[in-house]
Amino acid sequence: MIYKISNRGGSILEENRKEDGKKTVISMVTYLIANVIGMAVSLVALPILTNLLSTAEMGIATSFITLKNIVTIILLLAMYISIDKMYVTIKDYNERYKYLSSIYIFSSVVAVVIYLVYLVCQGPINKMLGFNTPMMTLMFVMCVLINGCTLMVANWNFCNKAKYTFAYNLLALPISQILSIVLVLILPSEKYLGRIIGVDFFNITLGIICGIVIVKKGKMTFEKKYIKESLQISLPMIPHLLSQIFLSSCDLLMIKSIVGEASAGIYSVAYTIANILYTISLQIFKPWSPWVYRRIENKETDSIKENSKLIMHIVWIFCIGIFTVAPELIKLFINSEYAEASLIVPPICLGIFFQMMYTFFYDIEYYHKKNKQIAVFSVITAIVNIILNYVAINIWGYQAAAYTTIVSYIILCLLHYFGMRKIDKTQYYDLKTLITLSIALILTTFANVIFNNSILIRYIILVISGIYILIRYKKLIVDFGSKAYEKVKVKGLKNE
Repeated sequence: MIYKISNRGGSILEENRKEDGKKTVISMVTYLIANVIGMAVSLVALPILTNLLSTAEMGIATSFITLKNIVTIILLLAMYISIDKMYVTIKDYNERYKYLSSIYIFSSVVAVVIYLVYLVCQGPINKMLGFNTPMMTLMFVMCVLINGCTLMVANWNFCNKAKYTFAYNLLALPISQILSIVLVLILPSEKYLGRIIGVDFFNITLGIICGIVIVKKGKMTFEKKYIKESLQISLPMIPHLLSQIFLSSCDLLMIKSIVGEASAGIYSVAYTIANILYTISLQIFKPWSPWVYRRIENKETDSIKENSKLIMHIVWIFCIGIFTVAPELIKLFINSEYAEASLIVPPICLGIFFQMMYTFFYDIEYYHKKNKQIAVFSVITAIVNIILNYVAINIWGYQAAAYTTIVSYIILCLLHYFGMRKIDKTQYYDLKTLITLSIALILTTFANVIFNNSILIRYIILVISGIYILIRYKKLIVDFGSKAYEKVKVKGLKNE
């Protein structure tokens, strides 16, 4: 259990270690609850959107959003990624806001300069990316306005501000889905535009508010030393971040280019359903990574090893659960045009599983400041994925992209594992557990495909997996339930 922190080494008092572990657990649980609620709203909204948008319109909207995520990293120089590292040395509350103010102002100015450069050579860029100048201008504006939100959320994550992150995660996804539906109805001639604006409207609004708060609390500070230190962390990581987006999103862009917008629309629906796994897992890893850095500082290896096994199992069972229920969700709620999506969900989920598992190894590399190594591994994997996609999509069709992504993420996992072992021989993770779960998931995924998503096979696998988890973590589940019951009981007595 994460809240059972190892007693070995370190300068932090035992009480502080327990408090740190407790806050991390609270953050994980609140992130998870908020995102489960948010994803539930998304699942309700998805069939409405698929009925309002054609497969081609869905493909255009998803392609724009994917490209916007790539452009955001380049425009803002990925400076938000430096927060975890910088906050380790910047302890003072006011000083942290001066740092945020510095990188917020700098990255916003850089974004405007890049946009001006774009305007000079917009013709060839538009032709290459497949969007006209008004759409690209919209993209630039959205990226800049979201900046404050991105920085503030990263700030909340590091500081374990559970209430703020809970509110953000609870509101962001449902509001974006509801607004998407409203705007699609308001803009009948350009429905895809409603989807595009709706998805990020909440983040844009919050970004403007957070930008004002950052500049105000940071007293409009523009410290060159903070900008320099932040860039030293973020710039080497840009190739890594771009490669990660290419790994997760180039499938969609290449399908749109090679096969067509309709196939991209079907693939995007499958990815949206499978992305539930990514969203849930990401919320677990957000507080996990800073916690790991603090444990490494105090040489608490056993604590990392034990708790990482629990996280592996959580992601694993969620993966099985999502692709078990996916076909029924698609049949019950989504337009028949998207029926093929059910066959793509299992391999996409498997790819996401390996995507999350490599994060364990990445954390150790990042702690040791091996940013260039991280970037090289990501670029290699992205190139491999692009080559595999091009070959496989042309030969076997757009569905093949899901399987090439599995191969790419396995390669990424292996590269980061051996990269981690090269710089640090400490046994932070139980490799046997990871391999066992990976093999079980691979066999499960292909069993679903071979038996054509047989409902019997899927639910037998889910029940067996669920029983395994209950047996393995029986004590943890009972202890957690007992503590929750005691708290409710105590509150009840106080109210009386």
